Amino acid sequence: MHWGRWLRRGLLVVVVGSTAALIGWSLVADGKTPVAVVSGALAALATMFVPPVVTALRPGRTSHRSGPVPARVFGAVPRVAWHFQPRPAEVKALRRALKSQGRAALVALAGQRGAGKSQLAAEYARQCVADGYDLVAWLNAEGGATVELALLAEHLGLRTGAEQTPPELATAVTRWLSDGGRARRLVVFDNVDDPDAVAPFLPGPGGATVLITSNRQEFAAMPGVTVVPVGLFSPEQGRRFLHEATGLPDGGDAGEVGEQLGWLPLGLAQAAAYVVRNRLSYRRYLAALDGQNLDATLRRQAGTDHPGVLKATRLSVAGLTADDPDGDAVRLLTVLALLSPDGVSREMLVAGADGLGLTGGVGRALDLLAGASLVTLGGVVEDERGRDRVVVTVHRLTARVIRELASRADATPPLADAVAAATGLLDRLTGALPSVQVARRRAEVDELVAHTLALREHATDVPPLSQLGWAAGALQAAGDLVRAVTLSEQLLADHERVLGAEHPDTLRSRNSLAIAYRVAGRIDLAVAAHERSLDEVERILGRDHPEAWASRNNLAVSYRLAGRAEQAVTLLEQTLDEFDRILGPDHPNTLKARGNLANAYGSAGRIEQAVAMHERNLAEAERILGPDHPDTLKSRNNLANAYRAAGRAEEAIVLHEQTLADRVRVLGPDHPDTLKSRSNLASACQKAGQVDRAVALYAQTLAHCERVLGHDHPLTGTVRRRLTRLGRR
Repeated sequence: MHWGRWLRRGLLVVVVGSTAALIGWSLVADGKTPVAVVSGALAALATMFVPPVVTALRPGRTSHRSGPVPARVFGAVPRVAWHFQPRPAEVKALRRALKSQGRAALVALAGQRGAGKSQLAAEYARQCVADGYDLVAWLNAEGGATVELALLAEHLGLRTGAEQTPPELATAVTRWLSDGGRARRLVVFDNVDDPDAVAPFLPGPGGATVLITSNRQEFAAMPGVTVVPVGLFSPEQGRRFLHEATGLPDGGDAGEVGEQLGWLPLGLAQAAAYVVRNRLSYRRYLAALDGQNLDATLRRQAGTDHPGVLKATRLSVAGLTADDPDGDAVRLLTVLALLSPDGVSREMLVAGADGLGLTGGVGRALDLLAGASLVTLGGVVEDERGRDRVVVTVHRLTARVIRELASRADATPPLADAVAAATGLLDRLTGALPSVQVARRRAEVDELVAHTLALREHATDVPPLSQLGWAAGALQAAGDLVRAVTLSEQLLADHERVLGAEHPDTLRSRNSLAIAYRVAGRIDLAVAAHERSLDEVERILGRDHPEAWASRNNLAVSYRLAGRAEQAVTLLEQTLDEFDRILGPDHPNTLKARGNLANAYGSAGRIEQAVAMHERNLAEAERILGPDHPDTLKSRNNLANAYRAAGRAEEAIVLHEQTLADRVRVLGPDHPDTLKSRSNLASACQKAGQVDRAVALYAQTLAHCERVLGHDHPLTGTVRRRLTRLGRR
């Protein structure tokens, strides 16, 4: 509850009442009639107190920095656990710690894995959402908080440069959280396994309230952080939970179950679910638990001091067989354990179900897993657009046990099958998200990239090379150039390690890295990488191999951007002849090569040749690909630029206006190509002497570029320079 708000209102009522009495007494003392006394008092009160009353009762307004106001909740706050047990001692300690430090408190909930730290933090986070907090952010901090904080910075619109690294974005959002003003903000760092990695990003005094969940005790030594221990269930709490969850009477057997599982909430939840599903007594459950054998490897990998909990997880997994003879639930659970620990959108699981190889569908498998307390569901059932926003999460302790079990020689399904199923899921999902839609579906792109990187971490022998390639390309298409280059470099290393330096896929990966350098504006690196790529392709595959043609084409584009236009023209004339002869004049690659050659003619000062070739290429692209194909839109943009260079500014404006409208409709307003079209239209207006319109367009484009691409993106820099030069005239 907002105690401060109600206290202010109560004081206001007292003041109003007291003032009313004084006014009435003064009027009576002056000999006024009762009617005059009442009317006079009301008039005075209205004059004195109506404005402040309206202000006090008006919903509070939050002061934000300039820019769009983001959604109040970031991340997937876990839902209430099955038969959630109140933790009065921990809740009391948590509230005392928060109260003692004021609004900008730093509190760490410390305890071992499976003790319920996240549920306690989630309970508080849900209350903050209900109380109308300006921001409630739930961050997965396993392995560090940098990536999650960087995504939060993107969510809040704090990126100021395309070259900003995740640590720089994390620092930016930390500064923003530290300067909260009157805003009420809560940030939860969940499952911190390295306190030193989080410490630099804790907001300073006067900022947000911070909750940290961790099984590490080092937070006790951190200045400004109050540690609230989250212990195991007490025997009383554990027995109450078992009774409420199973309906079985309390007794010695219930106590023995608790003792076997160390009174760990996670283990008790799995035990209760198993008892209910299999209609067992506690004694029979204990007998089944005793039949589960563990080895030192499993204990070490799981990282828990309670072997009973590991047995409970194994038993819960084995117990799915009776209700799931086809093994769908275990197969899905193993796949989930390989993907991002942040969880998987249920919507994505349903959309990519064909790649999982389940016989009974995703819904039934999830019901079984949730019923067995092997997965939890978070997020909201439906957003304002009616889309499913539930996130399916496997507890990290459970996921470790599942991965270890799947890696054994006798595992069913074996880890390789689970990796193949996870790859199949990602293949279906990435195949349904073409590069032209990345700007409109950026949240999906980020989640798929997170799953791909998690799968790469757990499947080192067979990394998902194809999906990693998609991820790098999607980030590049969305304008996230720093991450695109980093991932492209990692992908080349994976190709060289797994396939060898001379494998055709490795050669393509090296070519893709060179393109990533070029798009990021690192032209010298791009030229060097393309030259090496061409040398190796010609040596390994031969000069007449299609990969050699593609490499020459890409090298020529980089030559043109590096100011080596004549070399670009020579290389592209050769490449276009080869494409025409081998692929035919109507092949899409031939059209691209012709467009690149036309651009090179323009850079070399051969404007009339450039215009004629661009006109031919646009006509062919519209006939072969259709008017809305991204390559056709690019051809129309290139022709408009050629018209501008030829002094035909009015024709350029008409064509750029058409291209801009089409790109907004087809690609979305935030796609990098759309932003480029708006900049090109401004340039054409400037050429035509429409200076005011050019300035307005450049200013609008610069604001869009800074918001979407960042201050240091090559396009942002180009637009800024043009606007600056135009403003000096």
